Amino acid sequence: MIRGVLFDMDGLLLDTERLGARILPRLCRERGYEVPPDLYGRMLGRGYAEDCQLMRETLGAEFPSEAVLEDFRVTLQSVARNGGMPVKKGMAACLAGLKERGVLRALATSTRRATVELYIRHTPEMQNALDSLTCGDDVERGKPAPDIYLLAARRLGLSPEECLGVEDSLSGLKSLKAAGIAAVMIPDLVEPDERFEGLVSYRLNHLGQLCGLVDRLNLAPGVRA
Repeated sequence: MIRGVLFDMDGLLLDTERLGARILPRLCRERGYEVPPDLYGRMLGRGYAEDCQLMRETLGAEFPSEAVLEDFRVTLQSVARNGGMPVKKGMAACLAGLKERGVLRALATSTRRATVELYIRHTPEMQNALDSLTCGDDVERGKPAPDIYLLAARRLGLSPEECLGVEDSLSGLKSLKAAGIAAVMIPDLVEPDERFEGLVSYRLNHLGQLCGLVDRLNLAPGVRA
C-alpha cells in the first residue's frame, strides 16, 4: 500500500533546472571560465559540498565554486521573489489529488531549507500542499546517499516500503535505490540511458500521471517493480 510520496524539488516540482542551465554558465563566464556542456547535468540532484567538489574537479582547484554557487542561489531566489519561478506540468493537480486520496506528501530535496522555504512562500501552488520538508542541510550526506529519503519517510511515520519517491536525476534515483524506496522517474533535462538501468521502477511523462499510478498500485498492493 502506498501511503506516502516523496518528491524531489528542482526539475520535478519546480522548473528550476532550465533556469539554472542558463544562469550557471553565465556566472562562470563572468569569472573567466567556460563550462563544459555536461557539467550542469552532472551537478543535478547532488548536495552543496558535492557540487563544489565537482566544479573544482572540472574547472580547476582554484575555481571559486562557493562564490559561484552563492551567486547562483541569490539569482534563483530573486527570480522566485519576483514571482517568476515556473512550476512543472501537473504539479498542483498532483499534490491536490494525493491529498484527496489520503496519501501523505513530503519534499526530499538537496536544496537548503532557507531557499526551499523562500520558494514555497512565493509559489502559491506549493503553499499548504506538503506534509513535511526534508532539505539538504538536514542530513550530513546528500544524494546519492539514502539519508534524505530515509529521513523524509521517517518524518511521515512511514517505512520505505510504504512510499514512492519521484525523481528526475541520476543522483536522486541512486538515493532512492539505496533507501529501498520504489522510484518514479519523470525526466527533465536528462534522459535515462544505461546509467539508469535498475534504478527506475516506473517512468511517467509528467506529474499529472502520478495519481493514476498510485491508484493502480493501491488496487494491487502486492505488485511492485
